[in-house]
Amino acid sequence: MVPRKIEVFSGCLEGVRLINYLRNKGEQIPRQIGRWACHKLECLADYMAAYTRGLATRYYYLELYAGCGQCLCHGTDCCIDDASLRALDMGFARYIFVVGNRRSAENLKQLTAAGDNVEIITGNCNRGQVIRRVFDLIPRSASSFVLIDPSGYRRLHWATIEQLATHGTDWQGNKMELLIIFPLEMALVRNLMRPECRASITRLYGNQQWQAIKQERLSGNIGLDEVRQQLVELFKAGLRNLGYNYIEDFKPTGFSRQPFYHLILASDSNRGADVLKDAWGKPRYLPCELLYTKQPTRQAKRRGQ
Repeated sequence: MVPRKIEVFSGCLEGVRLINYLRNKGEQIPRQIGRWACHKLECLADYMAAYTRGLATRYYYLELYAGCGQCLCHGTDCCIDDASLRALDMGFARYIFVVGNRRSAENLKQLTAAGDNVEIITGNCNRGQVIRRVFDLIPRSASSFVLIDPSGYRRLHWATIEQLATHGTDWQGNKMELLIIFPLEMALVRNLMRPECRASITRLYGNQQWQAIKQERLSGNIGLDEVRQQLVELFKAGLRNLGYNYIEDFKPTGFSRQPFYHLILASDSNRGADVLKDAWGKPRYLPCELLYTKQPTRQAKRRGQ
């Protein structure tokens, strides 16, 4: 069970109090996020709730780029749970969080109470020793859902995606299901023309086919919208080559003309596509807004809150 500490520092009026509390204890202060990231977390919670509703199979939950457990909304200091804590309400059989640094991992460990079904691994998920530790915790025959939400395109390596897709299949023949928050506008489009970024973009795609898109753009044959579409389609083509039966993508409702990310779902089942579009396609209020209504979590329901 997630400890009471999470509830104490939840909400717009408690953000400053949380900062002071953590600063006095010498602990990590949650990172600040923009409205678009807050919107993403709200949509993700809706998606996972709908995804797990009525599951007949016990699923493993793997998050490759987990954070410290909480975030602060920029400009309001509203304290909200990140994807890791929200996932704990969804009833997965086991949770594996890969956290990039030790301090964030320790904070997440305290917030999750590190129950018997929670494992926290510290390190870079693209390193062989880290991903091997992950696979040691997930049987090859297990049904698994993987959230891949990197902070930028440089952190996402195709070799890691490939290892996830080839880890194994469950009793229905389904590979690990991947929900990728594809960092399209998080410097990928902007850095496409820079020679010094060639290696990192090649690591993202696992090949150099993206350079054909770059050349088309340099020649003036395609505009930015076409560049964006082709970059997404190239990544989807790679997932198709890994044998996934259903590859869906969706451009989320955003607060700017171009959202910072694009959603890509790779699955051997067609059940997730409509859920994806429903969660990210509808208008919604955010926690810092007056008309926001938080859905009660399973843990809150058990406590009668």
